[in-house]
Amino acid sequence: MGPAASLLDFEGTMPQEILLAQRAIADSVTPHTPLDPGVPAASPTEETNPKLHRSVGKAFLMNLAIPGAGHLYAGEKRGFVHLGLEGMAWAAYLYYHDRGKAKEKEFETYADGHWDYTRWIQSNPQYQNSPEDSLIIYFRDHNRQQYYEDIGKISTYWDGWDTQDNRNFYRGIRARSNNFLKNAHTAVAGAFVNRIVSAVDILRVMKNKSHAALGEQTKIRFNMRTKPFARDNAFGFVVTRGLD
Repeated sequence: MGPAASLLDFEGTMPQEILLAQRAIADSVTPHTPLDPGVPAASPTEETNPKLHRSVGKAFLMNLAIPGAGHLYAGEKRGFVHLGLEGMAWAAYLYYHDRGKAKEKEFETYADGHWDYTRWIQSNPQYQNSPEDSLIIYFRDHNRQQYYEDIGKISTYWDGWDTQDNRNFYRGIRARSNNFLKNAHTAVAGAFVNRIVSAVDILRVMKNKSHAALGEQTKIRFNMRTKPFARDNAFGFVVTRGLD
């Protein structure tokens, strides 16, 4: 008879069973580090997602629409300065425009009460049916702004005033109205300049940021072509990188 079978004999064991046993042993001896419940596990998306991209063109257009908005979009706090200037410009416009229009109504009402067409013709009968007569009637009916300017400014029509002191007072009111409206136009021009300055500045800021991110060998060139009331306006930029 042959020797008795030993418990260490593996003749009847399948290879798959041996592999499973080895894996079980490895799992039992490998230490597992418990996770700290106070520290959240890192998310794969947080590690792989790059920093949010800021569009140069979008920042530029935002500043053209609302100065400073493009800076804030790009993370630049100086955008608050441009926003503040924009607010001041439009506040000044509203103030001076309202004051100018109020004075405009005032001098028009004053002129209607102290200048009279009939008085002017009676004082100057030679002007009846003359070009000067036809012109002032046309302005009175179709161009009130020019009408109120001529009766106070052109000496031909001065005899239509009841007194020359009233004419001088009228011209003073009109001058104050014009000054207020001129200041309102200046405020609008300031708002326009603020838009251009902020739009150009955000291009410069984002160009510098791109240089820092892409390296010293990288060059960025901005191109802008604009024509008032034209359809072929364009904006773009080109990035080039030198070879080491």
